[in-house]
Amino acid sequence: MKTNYVDFETARAASGLRLVTLANVPSPWSEAAKGIFHVEKIPFVATRLAPGDQAMREWTGVKNAPAVMWNDEPARSGWAEILELAERIAPSPSLVPKDIEERVKMLGLAHEMMGEGGILWNARIHAVHLGLTTNGERGFPPPVAAYLGKRYGYAKERASDALAIVNRGFRFFAEALGARAYFIGDRLSALDIYVASGMNLAAMPPEDRCGISPMLRAAFASTAKDYDVPASLVAHRDRMYEKHLELPITI
Repeated sequence: MKTNYVDFETARAASGLRLVTLANVPSPWSEAAKGIFHVEKIPFVATRLAPGDQAMREWTGVKNAPAVMWNDEPARSGWAEILELAERIAPSPSLVPKDIEERVKMLGLAHEMMGEGGILWNARIHAVHLGLTTNGERGFPPPVAAYLGKRYGYAKERASDALAIVNRGFRFFAEALGARAYFIGDRLSALDIYVASGMNLAAMPPEDRCGISPMLRAAFASTAKDYDVPASLVAHRDRMYEKHLELPITI
């Protein structure tokens, strides 16, 4: 099911499931939401949030992307609440294990990848730090770095630990995966989608799989030089996209 991007007015007038993604960036949080809807075969329309788009923010009631609207219900923007909504709309195939121990394991690992203070959160802090301390020679361009730094709690003392947290996290996830095809049991779960989406920024896919502006590709590549990315996680990402997720990645 190919992602159907529409303009803002068309999305606002639609019913059913609407998704606001970050424009021009393969944001792990946006891509994970798309991946979940794709696997669960939930029809949706998507529209892009551009910087300074006040009308979009007024519609969703949130300042960031992704934002998910289901009919007249309030918007959802957190990874866990988006997953819960998808599971309610389409209980099968479920991306959440029924076994309580497996479910707790999956949600705990997902938070470590996607949640505040987790791996991807700290990767963003590191990219902000590079952008601000190298005048944009590495990391995000300075205006983007300054904006994101204010939004997500950047401070130099916090940035000093960010890279170590990211690299320890990657090693931990590689050990958790081991030689298996999937993280939880022998089938796809939401955790596989979260990790695959996150790896897009740590190991940028080639242009034919993810078209992105040369400036942003260079920014992500300059940040990824600092990452100790296990080959097993890149291979897992590639398997998930080839077998389960949408290719090419449309942003």
